[in-house]
Amino acid sequence: MLSLPTRPSRPDLRAGLHRRLVALVAGVFLLAPLGCAGISARESVLRNMVTDWRQRAETSRTLSATSGALLEELGLVELAANNPAAAARALEGRLNERPDENGPLALAELSLQAGVEHPAGSPAALGWFRDAAALASMALAKPAGAAPDVAVAVHNQAVARLLRTGLEVGRAGGRPWHDVLGEQGLALGTTAPYLDPAYIADLRVADDLVVTGMDHVYRCGGLGVPIVANRVTGQSAGDDPRDRFLPHELRAAATAVVVADGGFDGGEWRRRPASLLFFDPFERSSLTLGVNDVVLAGDRTTPLASQVSSGQLQTLELMGLLDPGFRRPGTETGLYMLRPYEPGKIPLVFVHGLVSSPRAWAQTINELRNCAALADRYQLWVFLYPTGLPIPGSAAQLREALTQVRDHVDPAHSDPAMDRMVLVGHSMGGILSKMMTQETGLNLWNATITVPHDRFAGPPELRQGLDSALVFRPLPFVKRVVFIASPHRGSPLANDLLGRVVSGLVRSPDEMAAREAEIETFNGPGVISPDLRGRRLNAIGNLRTDSPVLLALDQIPIDPGVPFHSIIPQIGGVKGSDGVVEYRSSHLDGAVSEKIVTGTHFSQGRPEVTAELRRILLEHLEVEGPPLVAGGG
Repeated sequence: MLSLPTRPSRPDLRAGLHRRLVALVAGVFLLAPLGCAGISARESVLRNMVTDWRQRAETSRTLSATSGALLEELGLVELAANNPAAAARALEGRLNERPDENGPLALAELSLQAGVEHPAGSPAALGWFRDAAALASMALAKPAGAAPDVAVAVHNQAVARLLRTGLEVGRAGGRPWHDVLGEQGLALGTTAPYLDPAYIADLRVADDLVVTGMDHVYRCGGLGVPIVANRVTGQSAGDDPRDRFLPHELRAAATAVVVADGGFDGGEWRRRPASLLFFDPFERSSLTLGVNDVVLAGDRTTPLASQVSSGQLQTLELMGLLDPGFRRPGTETGLYMLRPYEPGKIPLVFVHGLVSSPRAWAQTINELRNCAALADRYQLWVFLYPTGLPIPGSAAQLREALTQVRDHVDPAHSDPAMDRMVLVGHSMGGILSKMMTQETGLNLWNATITVPHDRFAGPPELRQGLDSALVFRPLPFVKRVVFIASPHRGSPLANDLLGRVVSGLVRSPDEMAAREAEIETFNGPGVISPDLRGRRLNAIGNLRTDSPVLLALDQIPIDPGVPFHSIIPQIGGVKGSDGVVEYRSSHLDGAVSEKIVTGTHFSQGRPEVTAELRRILLEHLEVEGPPLVAGGG
């Protein structure tokens, strides 16, 4: 993938003005409802304290009828009421002498009670919570186990408290949570390699976070504790190659379950470590325990909301416009997957627009990957790039990223789903997506460079760089494109005073400035088209209604083998403008469909837009294409 150069720290004559106006520009652009504004997953301290107090009170004074009956039979009711820990030890001894079908559940409940008697964060509680969860899983494995709902509730509360306490003890002692729980005789594992606990630097119980701003929160009850796993991987060459296109830091969805290894009789479960397992809620919906198939809990929305509200992407949105050379480790330009590559599933690639980032697609991603008819057939990817660069340069980065991912994950080109890729572009992202389906010939070159292509002078790498941006052919594996509020013929806002001011604030990356100087050195000062001279060579300049780049692209047809669709939000639902782009700029002749919805330029995540996108994606599945590999869905 192309990477952006790091700008060295140096004095700049425009730096002072740049700093003074950044706040103004941020206000103008970022106060707009970008479709992801207000989405967050935050801890509610007061709510969590009240919930903890209520759970402790209820747990400490109640036992299920099944467990109560067993304790009464064994004469342990009074001891359990006064000292749950002592009652648990006594019960375990009795059960070792005379097993009982309901013994594991009763012992699980007493162990949980013993654990909650300790203050929050107490290391002494960890063993009790471990035992409660493991014993509850044993109870669920019984062929005729009583009170399965009670066993699930005990297991889940014990696991949640085990995780919270392990994290708190680890932070207090400056130790990883893995080590703290490992010392409690827990073997950590997963059925999904990308959820390897070694990658999970931190985690949160999903129920401890309050999601706001999402139209729907997709979660389901069952066995296990849904968590937000903060998955962090390094950047060295030795990292797992499966991580290459996953974000360096990803809030991943997982469901934590503790399972006992060994039966209850004879204390076998005590001699073997219990397993703390992380399940992927997008892959697993149930777990077999003994002869029983138990439904797993899951939360597919809270981790996404947490990712969106982490703050890093918000910084990149503004800085990626004003300083395209800005770079933050772990968020380099490129194509990113939110889950590992899934053979047999069609790539659906989202491309954001100006002063934006993949977080603009949060609502859309949340809805589409929870639509069963689509989730079984599509894998969702996003493209991240600094939006201040000239449009041809960003398109070259997208083209290289798509090609590179294809060659990396499917080097033999044996996955037919990869040849049915769909691109969805919002605003300027639609222009980039369209350029993946166009054959420019020399049209774009002649619109920007005055020297004929065959007489252009310079070293091979300079020529190659220009060709990648100005002379290209359609990507053969892109088979459908959807444009949302795309300014194919520019926006008047780029022409007016604000547009010119902001364009003047966009810094040219050192590498690009050096390339411009190199081009002039070899080909003379008039090598840049007269229509571009005196203008900033950046995205805002390219989005002017008189932009030579857009005028040239408008004359180049989309590959006739690639159907395309337009979704055009309009204020009042009538042809006019979305507040940024006029209808005449968003409209394209030849579209398979054009849907006008009521909204503004930043309506890409609204239900009406998502509904139309869902319809288009279902239509794409119906069109005859290469058969998908068996098991891909």
